[in-house]
Amino acid sequence: MPSPHATRLTVSSFDQWREIIDTRFLPLDYARESHGRFHCEVSYARFGACAVADMQVSAHRVARLRRHAEDSDAGFFKVFWQLHGRSRVAQREHQAALDPGMWTLYDTAQPYSIELDDGARAMVLLVPQDQAYGWRDAATAMGGQAQRGEGAARIAMSALGALLHDSSTGHPLDAHAQRVLQDSVVALMETALRSGGSGGGGGQPALAPSRADEARLQRIHELVDARLHEPELSAQHLAAALNISRRTLYNLFREIGQTPHAYIQSRRLRQAALRLAQDGGVQRSITEVAFALGFADAAHFSRVFHERFGMSPSQWRQRHAATRA
Repeated sequence: MPSPHATRLTVSSFDQWREIIDTRFLPLDYARESHGRFHCEVSYARFGACAVADMQVSAHRVARLRRHAEDSDAGFFKVFWQLHGRSRVAQREHQAALDPGMWTLYDTAQPYSIELDDGARAMVLLVPQDQAYGWRDAATAMGGQAQRGEGAARIAMSALGALLHDSSTGHPLDAHAQRVLQDSVVALMETALRSGGSGGGGGQPALAPSRADEARLQRIHELVDARLHEPELSAQHLAAALNISRRTLYNLFREIGQTPHAYIQSRRLRQAALRLAQDGGVQRSITEVAFALGFADAAHFSRVFHERFGMSPSQWRQRHAATRA
């Protein structure tokens, strides 16, 4: 990631430009029609876990290919504001031309391309997806579509421009202020996404409301409870059953403060406690109860049960048998 102090560069070599982007932002594929002089003015900086760049470049094209996304350990969302000139963006089935004052959002985990006209100027924000997990539905719906640069989106862009200016003049933000700015920019862009791009209250919501996540979580609860008996039940199986990515699944679980693995184990232990406390529990061995709920090892089951309830499975069953008596 770039330094928290803004860096200004004048680049006169296309190869140098490729190296800067590949090493300090994201690996991309590059092409240009002209083999003549290349020129770029760029200012970039890091704040929190994010990065921002303001660049004016000669005409060229960049593309994020499938292999780039597969080789990456982490996914990012990118917000691209057109400041001068024109660019063309494409992701999935969406394609759009960006004129000054417009912006778009795209997902670096999916292929995309950007073609910049000669002298085009743009500001680019790079946000780790684990810092903006609520953006995924919007990135799917809006990736490669042009949005109006007004309201919350324009305020976010202005704040980032001020960051670059102040940092380059010897007034960088401290760590706390960087985190505050990151949270503020993410919240502003989320507002813009919920408002169909502008953040001014018009248009159809592009960001799924929280009710959609609640419905997904309810579906996860139902799936887990129906498949507790399957030892292979895992985050990967849940994501496949819901037709979502593992990253999206983990982001949903963040809302309830658990990982998928911890939640599955918690539901298994809760069901085991209920079964052992029932009248029929004495008719089944502890090993049978463990295996029926997807635990592959009875000793492991006894250990995690004790950690959860403060007593062994046999002690739990005896206690509830005495209570019933």
